[in-house]
Amino acid sequence: MRRSFSTVVSVALNSFSENVRNKFFAVFAVFAFAAVYASVLAGVMAVDQEARVLTDFGLTLIELIALAYALFNASSVLLREAETKTIYLVFSRPVPRWAYLAGKLAGSLLTSAVMLALMGAMHLLLLRLRGFPPPVDYAWALAGSLLKLSVITSLAFFVSLFSTSAVSTLVISGVIWTAGHFAIETRFLAEHSPGVKGGLLKAAIWLIPNFQLFNVRDSGGTLPLAAFATAALWTVGAGLAALALLWRKEF
Repeated sequence: MRRSFSTVVSVALNSFSENVRNKFFAVFAVFAFAAVYASVLAGVMAVDQEARVLTDFGLTLIELIALAYALFNASSVLLREAETKTIYLVFSRPVPRWAYLAGKLAGSLLTSAVMLALMGAMHLLLLRLRGFPPPVDYAWALAGSLLKLSVITSLAFFVSLFSTSAVSTLVISGVIWTAGHFAIETRFLAEHSPGVKGGLLKAAIWLIPNFQLFNVRDSGGTLPLAAFATAALWTVGAGLAALALLWRKEF
């Protein structure tokens, strides 16, 4: 068991190192700086609500940029390693498939956490330069974004194992991400829609994660225990589903 855990850590650190050295990581880093700086300009134009606009707009941009990179990485990493035959070399050694998949997922989440931390620090610095104190719920907001990313990244890994291309994985994952932010509205429609339409909407509620649960502003400034439990269940569930598909692959 200790050896398997060591394998997971090794794969995770190797995946993280590859992600950081990837040229696309640098592109996203430059774009992140420009986008967070743009939030300052948006805040300046808000006049009386500058602090709130600067904070909300910046946090939204941080989450979307981290999401873009997380989905790009999750949708292409397994496909890229299969095309370059790297995955065959890995499985020719005593590396359990579950350890490989867990390590790749952990490496992607570590990359997302680092991106959120760096962009958050940059954003807080810009807030300080504008003369505004750090929001009391800022750390909770970043934690909520990381929980969202853990869920959608694990789902993207699952989708990538049956999808025909990285683009289709991105599209499917993007649809899940968007639908997950309208879970409450979907539930309302399901309750007031008769027949087959209502049944389909009720089924969609169980098949799509409720990302609104991770929004700090919607939960009173902190994240409830249910948010962590929900993220863990979705991440583990999607990971196990991805592992079931990975076992069917002939590597």
